[in-house]
Amino acid sequence: MLAKLHTFSLLGIDALPVEVEVDVSPAALPKTVLVGLPEQAVKESIHRIERALVNSGFVLPANRIVINLAPAELPKQAASFDLPVALGLLAASGQIASELLAQYAVVGELALDGAMRPVKGALSMAMAAAAGGRVRGLIVPSANAAEAAVVEGIEVIPVDSVTQAAAFLIEQLHIDPTPSRVGELFEELGRYEEDFADVRGQEMAKRAVTIAASGAHNLLRLCAIQPAPLQPVFCLCSS
Repeated sequence: MLAKLHTFSLLGIDALPVEVEVDVSPAALPKTVLVGLPEQAVKESIHRIERALVNSGFVLPANRIVINLAPAELPKQAASFDLPVALGLLAASGQIASELLAQYAVVGELALDGAMRPVKGALSMAMAAAAGGRVRGLIVPSANAAEAAVVEGIEVIPVDSVTQAAAFLIEQLHIDPTPSRVGELFEELGRYEEDFADVRGQEMAKRAVTIAASGAHNLLRLCAIQPAPLQPVFCLCSS
């Protein structure tokens, strides 16, 4: 059988759509093949996924398994493919069947006991999912749910394990989407004791400070102090 799932791969800070295709077919000897330009972290995921499924009570297919991560020319270099590949194996081997597989994108790293671990770039993936319009929602580890839910217009489903994700997809477990808290976050984090609005002029200096803060760079400031006419005093400040 062939199963297809939606997921995302990070390229810098951008998330690009990836389709996970899993095919399970009879063979004399069991063998798993992973193609689609996977980096080392993705290649090693096969062993994690196999033990996570077995330790979660599922049956590992004793057949030939081919996993394709499309598009093939896009490098795949994160452990976030663990959950979509695991769910693809369950679907392709007939252990789960659900129409929701086509409606949700899936990301998440698996522990050996099937528990979820957080991934990087959940916000970028949620933004890409909302902009793409191909999926109804995004299934993510619970630790990433608040980050992804900042994006409005898409359902963010938090899961704690591969078992929970499978139960949600076959509609045996109802999980409420994580609500968006954008307004609360702006209200909570948008207040400062010092504000640039209180500084008149000094546009070049404010721009330099903004750029340094956004990239966590060091800043060297040259200050000119003139306490009395024709007596300038210069100081160097580093932060």
